[in-house]
Amino acid sequence: MKVDTSGWTVEDHIVLAVSTGVDSMCLLYALTHLYRDTYRKLTCLHVNHGLREESIEEERFFQTYCEQHHLSYDIKHLDLSHLVASGKSIQNDSRQMRYQWFDYKMHELNADVLLTAHHLDDQLETIFYRLFSGRATRSRLGMSYLTAREQYKICRPLLQSHKQDIRYFQQVHHVPFYEDCSNHINKYVRNDIRNRLIPEINDNEQLDVEQLLKLKAWHDAQMEQLENKTSRFIQDYVNMNHNHTMITCPRTRFNCLPYYDKVMLMDCLLQYTDIPAPYSERTYYEWFHQIANDKAQFEIGLTEQWHIKIAYDKFIIMAKYQQQTSVEPIKIYHHGHYHFGNSHIIVDEQMPADVFPLTIRTRKNGDIFCLNGQTAHKKVSRLMIDHKVDMNERNIMPIVVDAEQHIIAVGQLYISRTHQDYLTINNGDE
Repeated sequence: MKVDTSGWTVEDHIVLAVSTGVDSMCLLYALTHLYRDTYRKLTCLHVNHGLREESIEEERFFQTYCEQHHLSYDIKHLDLSHLVASGKSIQNDSRQMRYQWFDYKMHELNADVLLTAHHLDDQLETIFYRLFSGRATRSRLGMSYLTAREQYKICRPLLQSHKQDIRYFQQVHHVPFYEDCSNHINKYVRNDIRNRLIPEINDNEQLDVEQLLKLKAWHDAQMEQLENKTSRFIQDYVNMNHNHTMITCPRTRFNCLPYYDKVMLMDCLLQYTDIPAPYSERTYYEWFHQIANDKAQFEIGLTEQWHIKIAYDKFIIMAKYQQQTSVEPIKIYHHGHYHFGNSHIIVDEQMPADVFPLTIRTRKNGDIFCLNGQTAHKKVSRLMIDHKVDMNERNIMPIVVDAEQHIIAVGQLYISRTHQDYLTINNGDE
């Protein structure tokens, strides 16, 4: 049994999730007897799901083992009765509840690395499951040795060891453990993969399930390239305000991306929001079709708090409270930095004194301004239409008016040549 200890250091406080099955108990034995000098402190965590009669015995066994070996430990009881009563699968929900508790404990303990006993056979099951359940296009194909969590890392030190190697280790060292009888019930998808499908494949001399590992390596490389490509696109073309409540993407450039580039980009952009769950590819496909149409302005509802706003040549993922309809005018009597709605306005100290007081307001019906170098005038509304400014932006764009009520600036669209060296208008966090 190979235990990869490179995921933590001798200065780290490591935490081991112990189910009391052969995998986690063998890893616990190895950590306490063979690899004691690889970490600073070890804490064990056990979750009692309360779904089987054996759960009480397993908990007692875990508690006794930890106390006999002077190990720090904690136990969590989950209440899954409402999920069981609903008749729905509890696997995803129970996993989420487990990791919520792990997150809490890792923070409370100020621990560095959470260890799980996933092994190579688990990896093959995961690859198999993700391939045939349609989960292979938007995430890595299998598990990683190290995974970054918010405040800690998750490490899987047995990921290069087969189940048979772990069982041999158990026999040699006489490691006590509890066998979960539910592992043999094939109504659970992963159990069916483990107990029926993979053995059937391996029984065929022309097939080898471990070829999936080569596929994973290739898939990981492709995903890394796609992730890097997505990061560059966001850096080059996507604008966000400081709290990520308005994310703006160029519509034409988005439409030119290959389909799965769009999927990856949309997944990444939505991660900046507080939208709780990823959307299906079917939903994405419908969005992409709408974003690609010829309609200049419309909205796509996401949640009660979020929507996608299509505005001419861009689409905007926007919190609904970002839609301001009016901003109170302000007067400026001297140079300095000012904020108006989402705009940051800088008035230079060299601004001629005769223009003060400046007024910053939103547009009014009939607003006109004098074009630079011309005697002709142009309507502010026409300027905004020509630049394809969406309706929400039109309503909050700053109009700068001098002491004689002449318009000297319309957002970033126009600044009078006379004043352009002394007046700067930026959007959001620019």
